[in-house]
Amino acid sequence: MFTGIVTDVGTVAAVKPLAEGVGLRIDTAYDPETIAIGASISCGGVCL
Repeated sequence: MFTGIVTDVGTVAAVKPLAEGVGLRIDTAYDPETIAIGASISCGGVCL
């Protein structure tokens, strides 16, 4: 369970069926260029 501070809430912008599951595109107010590689991102309480 993610226990950090949540600073934005995204919305599901696209759902793409894949052979191995489903791909999701989540839109947020964050510029993805400002998110560091390895940063913690929570989705439904689970850190991705």
